[in-house]
Amino acid sequence: MKIIIKKLRGDTCTLDVLPNTTVTEIKREVSKKLGISVEEQKLLLLGRPLADDQTIASYPSIKDGTKLNLVVKKPEGLYEVSLKYFKKHGMSDADAANTANRLLRIIQNKFNKLSWDDIDRLSLDCLMDERGQSRPSIEKETDCDDNMFTL
Repeated sequence: MKIIIKKLRGDTCTLDVLPNTTVTEIKREVSKKLGISVEEQKLLLLGRPLADDQTIASYPSIKDGTKLNLVVKKPEGLYEVSLKYFKKHGMSDADAANTANRLLRIIQNKFNKLSWDDIDRLSLDCLMDERGQSRPSIEKETDCDDNMFTL
């Protein structure tokens, strides 16, 4: 059967799915077609989110031609991600928050020391990676500090 994925205020794509297709598999296809990472997607049916581990068959109201709405979730910032990471690895809430703040200060200090050329190369590298293209090879400078981001 065919289902239609409609991004709010954006693109639309049509997918061929089977009853045993999972929501995660649908998200992978949407990622390929619309370039939105699986982690940033939330699929809605009649305003309710679909569970990633469920199949199309588990939603009886999904039939041929059904339209699912796609909401793109705002990605978490570095602070939130690092805070979760530190908590997951056994730190208390206070220690995780202090370490995440310290990490941000270190990164900010290192970033402030970069030249515009360095920032340009870093930006190009990140943008190319997000589009799924291979990164250009960058020659490592001999005076580069390998321990730049140690905590």
